[in-house]
Amino acid sequence: MKKITLSLIVFVCIFSNAKALETIENDTTVYFKNKTIQIEDSIGQMKVKVLGLDGEEYKPVYEGVFSDGKSFEKWTVMEEIGIQLPFMTKSKSKRKYTMEPHWAGIGWGFANIADQQYNFNNINGVSLKSESSNEFFFNLIEKTLPVYKNNLGITTGLGFNWRNYYFDSNQYFAELNGVTVVQDAPTGTVYEYSRLRTHYITIPLLLEWQPTFGASQKFFISAGVIGGINTLASQKLKYKDQNDNTIRKTVGKGLNIAPVTLDFQGQIGYGSWNIYAKYSPFSIFQSQKGPEIRSVSVGAMLNF
Repeated sequence: MKKITLSLIVFVCIFSNAKALETIENDTTVYFKNKTIQIEDSIGQMKVKVLGLDGEEYKPVYEGVFSDGKSFEKWTVMEEIGIQLPFMTKSKSKRKYTMEPHWAGIGWGFANIADQQYNFNNINGVSLKSESSNEFFFNLIEKTLPVYKNNLGITTGLGFNWRNYYFDSNQYFAELNGVTVVQDAPTGTVYEYSRLRTHYITIPLLLEWQPTFGASQKFFISAGVIGGINTLASQKLKYKDQNDNTIRKTVGKGLNIAPVTLDFQGQIGYGSWNIYAKYSPFSIFQSQKGPEIRSVSVGAMLNF
């Protein structure tokens, strides 16, 4: 069928472009819409070549040799020069996307505290400097499991999180009878800063949606929980003594930080960038051993 159809096309082109023919004995060349059709007819054999103009040079598109009932046909660069034949139409295949998780990377945000009623800052006697309190995290390992095509999947991984809470007042945390409480600075002492730092190893469980818009799958939304294991907690105080000497005091025990934590997280992004928000339904401190304050944070992240 290909041979018959091609032959019909070639001869239609010849007769419809009779003025463009250059005939040298039995050889014929036809110029048709930036295409060159060469026909070489000899005894017992006919060659047909089709070349298409690509820039300043012609590239071969088709070559057929018909001889003694046998034939040889070769097709090349069909799509590049735009020849469209009914029997050569290729069905367009949809591009296959590979779902990529958005956990690995680095992020920074503002940290604060809240209570059960979602009131922020100045909670249970703890008031923070919102502009100074911060969160930094570094996520190294990620893995996603697609659950619907390559648009919806579950992401997990491993990361590290640091949070710094700076007191807005001249106060610090102290342990009294096994309970962490807020204390005023000793008389005559003015803290340059009073900071609580926590460090966690984090493991997420996030549901991520990556819709496909045309040829792009860069937009994404994810939500879920992040579990944290506390590995370090410390309080650092900086002030000057009566002799104007700078004192830096670090306390790493007796803070009663909860050994594990859990955050709800939502994030939205495009490409390698996203913004996120976190809220913990549990207190930073162990139950009945410290102020009932919960961690919240908002920030931005650069994914690897």
